[in-house]
Amino acid sequence: MLCYHGVSPSWEHRLCIRPDLLLGQVRALSRFWNVHATFDDAFRSAAAVFPTLESLDVPIQIFVCTSYAREGSVLAIPELAGDDPDELSTMNWEELGEHADRGVEIGSHGVSHAHLTTLSGDELHHELNGSWEEIEDRLRRPCKDFAYPYGEHDLRVRAAARVAGYGRAYALRGSWSDDYAAPRLDLYRRHNVPWTLLRALVR
Repeated sequence: MLCYHGVSPSWEHRLCIRPDLLLGQVRALSRFWNVHATFDDAFRSAAAVFPTLESLDVPIQIFVCTSYAREGSVLAIPELAGDDPDELSTMNWEELGEHADRGVEIGSHGVSHAHLTTLSGDELHHELNGSWEEIEDRLRRPCKDFAYPYGEHDLRVRAAARVAGYGRAYALRGSWSDDYAAPRLDLYRRHNVPWTLLRALVR
């Protein structure tokens, strides 16, 4: 399970990766493993690599923050303040529906990209339950997977994800023995292909 965020040839941000590098990583990893590409935050730029990933038979999954799925939204979180709004542009419901119609899985990344471990019980319930409810209502498809914003989770958050009805919740560092802390390999612009293969081997 690979974790990506923004995909752009020009956005010089640690969360972003060039399309050619991403595809090089995927091709190299696919020689040895079954690869599943996931994209947190539903940045519109990620769609640029979807056709090639589909031609490689690589499953794609988008984890969307529902409050940013409106037309013209950008991911307005403090960690990205001051970045180019064009690069922070997120997919809207129509675009997400079109991707889903082509077989892309849509999972939840919460409502607002919150730090879940800091929330009250009611706030956590809203982030977990409110997001899958809106995804299912908007897209008319089940939403069974969750990706923790920032990869942050603890025992309380994992228990809440289970109670909310998710079948699996993805972390970054985690364990395949726990469906609510499933690990992913997060890859960025600093990871060339040899380093990517090494990271995959030592995990």
